Order: sequence, then structure tokens, then C-alpha cells
Amino acid sequence: MKSRTVLSGVLWLASAALPVGLHAQAATDNPSVTAQLDAAKPIIAKIKKDAAELQSFSSSSGPSWASHAAVLTRIKDDVNKLQENIRGLQSHRTVASPWQQDAIDRVTSLANDLATNMNKAMDHLNKNKTRPTTSPYPEYLKANTQIVNALAEEIDGTIDYGENKAKMDALEKKLPD
Repeated sequence: MKSRTVLSGVLWLASAALPVGLHAQAATDNPSVTAQLDAAKPIIAKIKKDAAELQSFSSSSGPSWASHAAVLTRIKDDVNKLQENIRGLQSHRTVASPWQQDAIDRVTSLANDLATNMNKAMDHLNKNKTRPTTSPYPEYLKANTQIVNALAEEIDGTIDYGENKAKMDALEKKLPD
């Protein structure tokens, strides 16, 4: 009984210390949630790359308005793909485990923040075609980079947590009662 208590304590500690996640599935975890999160990773990687490039443009002698617009358009297209992925993720929410539902909520919130901030950056750029470096445009670019990095970390943490949770659940099943 003591070993079960210790393992339960370790599982609780792991769940408290790690972000919520999934990959290797526990019995009640929905593998479709994992698939949707995995599908988001390459989209997010593209957005991260473009957001970092665009943020580097924010210097006063940076590239032209057209260069900014081209990268913003790429990001917008990828954010739209990400939003499609998020809608798919949300469609699995009702059949996901409780911790997966929490992860879906966090990922959705970050993706929505990214889309909102991207729209603000595009609106500002469209209204300020001669000076794409005036405030608050650089702040939008910085926020986009921060949000997409947080989104990538949340998804990676979610997947890592799921793998660890599944391992702990399997170990717990092996313990004698």
C-alpha cells in the first residue's frame, strides 16, 4: 500500500509540476486530441520563424512596407490554418479527458490571442504604409513572437505531460494492491 501512496504522490507532483498534456495515451485520454496538437506543431513552427523574421524588421532602417506585408500575409495564412486546427481540436473537447479539456482551453486562448494581435498588426500596417516601424506596430510584432512561443511551449508541454502521465498510469497498474 505504501508503494501505491508513493506513486500517487509522484503522479500528483508530476501533474502539478508539468503543464497539462498528452501523447502516449492513458485509457481516458482521447488520441484525436493528440493528433490535432501534433498537426499544429509544423504550422506553429512556420509562424515562429516568420514572426521572428518580422520582428527583426522593426528597426528604423528595416525593409519596406511591402516586405512587412509579405511576411504578415504568410503569417496570416498560417494563423488561419492554425485556427482551422483549433476548431478541430475544440470539436474533440467534449470527448477528451478533463486535463485534455484544460489543455484545449489554454491552447485555444493562445491561438485566439495570436489571431487578434496579428489582425491588429495588419490593420496598423495597412494604415501606416510609409512608416511600418511606428508604435504600436513593433509592439504587435514582439507580442506575436511571444504569443507563438508560448503556444509552442504549451503544446510541447501538453504532449510531454501526456507521455509522462501514461507512463505513470502504466506503472501504477503494475503495483500490487
